[in-house]
Amino acid sequence: MKKFFPFFVLLCPFFISAQTETDIRNHYTEVNKQIAESIEHGFEGSLYNNHWETNKNGKSWPAVGNYSEITDFWYDDDPNHLPVTERNPKNVLSKVNMTRKAAGFQLSEEYLFKDGKLLFYYSLQAEEGSMVETRLYFKNNGAMFKSSVKANELELTPKDFLAPDYKEFKPNPGVILSEAKAFQDLFVKSM
Repeated sequence: MKKFFPFFVLLCPFFISAQTETDIRNHYTEVNKQIAESIEHGFEGSLYNNHWETNKNGKSWPAVGNYSEITDFWYDDDPNHLPVTERNPKNVLSKVNMTRKAAGFQLSEEYLFKDGKLLFYYSLQAEEGSMVETRLYFKNNGAMFKSSVKANELELTPKDFLAPDYKEFKPNPGVILSEAKAFQDLFVKSM
């Protein structure tokens, strides 16, 4: 037993900080509850919201047709309240919801954060009668540990991504992490 104790002590922080799907689902539920409360109670809610709307009047865009995009940043504090040396301003961002509509295409994305780290990504893409739903789960260190992709409610397997019809739907965690970071940067710059 004494031989294994030092290894246990070294691994203990890893197990304590390891993210599980259940932890992420619970955090997702809690943040969505806070969003609902904030919408219902306005300024007395627990989260603040920055709402960006592109092409609000719905005018046709060149080579696209009808186009609109809405991005909601949900956060728990103004990142400018404390100096950056004392606090990472990205840590106040809890969730980003983005919806985009263009001609026959519709996309909804969600980025769930905790302490400045992306934990969960969700995407629902609809185009010309087909629908693709993607879920990615991330550990605290940014590594994806689970993904789920459904095309027209059919769960895709790694083998399915080799087929030409599904190749483009294979999730790329690096791209998702880059997009999440871009949203965080945009949020901080907007404040």
